[in-house]
Amino acid sequence: MGYKVKKNRPWRKHLPQKVRRVQRGYYTKHQSSQRKKIITIIWFILLVLLVQSIFQIKFLQIRDIRILNNQDLLAEEVVQVVEEQINKSKYLIFKNNNYFLLNTKSLEEFLLNNYNLDEVNVDKKFPKSLVITVKEKLSQFIWQKDDTLYLLDAKGALNRQINALDDKYLILEDFRTYQPENEQIFTPDEINRINQIYLGWQELIGAKASLVKISINDSWSLVSLQTKIGFYVKLDATESIDKQLDSLNKVLEGDVVGVDIDYIDVRFGDRVYFK
Repeated sequence: MGYKVKKNRPWRKHLPQKVRRVQRGYYTKHQSSQRKKIITIIWFILLVLLVQSIFQIKFLQIRDIRILNNQDLLAEEVVQVVEEQINKSKYLIFKNNNYFLLNTKSLEEFLLNNYNLDEVNVDKKFPKSLVITVKEKLSQFIWQKDDTLYLLDAKGALNRQINALDDKYLILEDFRTYQPENEQIFTPDEINRINQIYLGWQELIGAKASLVKISINDSWSLVSLQTKIGFYVKLDATESIDKQLDSLNKVLEGDVVGVDIDYIDVRFGDRVYFK
């Protein structure tokens, strides 16, 4: 009968463990890796500074800005705003005024959003020129409400605010109690009446007396038309404007221009009243 020998030797755990080998060169390789990273960062910084110096040379900085095809728009105002935009920082360390860095599309969008333009085209001309060609929403009228002056387009919407009256535009003096809440000052029907008066006057009366102002109140049945030579005309914009202007034309053909007249009232068909 054999005996089983126990192989567990618990006393072995009390013996010192075998010393592990340390990989030679580990710290050396680690230090070398760190050194390479630092050198790479330094080269990257130097490269960035080099690129920055190249992009910031005066030869490539946009300094000549020209505005073409503007009529109502003040070129000096647009140039100043564009200069402010292109002198802003780009990517933190660059400026936007470099010929190669300037994004013309974003500048076009900015101008379209901030000015009343139908179209705008920004072209770069090497090495430092910017040519901005605009197509404006042209104004025909000045809207005068209290002490406020705005240019209006042909559809009766606000164009931009101005500081003083200008003889190039017909003044729409607004005495209505209605206060516009958005850019649309007149409804399509109202602006259609105004355009009928304006165009009809130009065709029939313009050679005899220039129209400078249309005064509008809550009732369109009484619209006052101020002439440049002094007298004004009372007109009913709810009736046929062409017939009333034709009656006025016949009166003016009778050499009344120059006579001391306060107003001419053409609202009552064939009967025309003077004062």
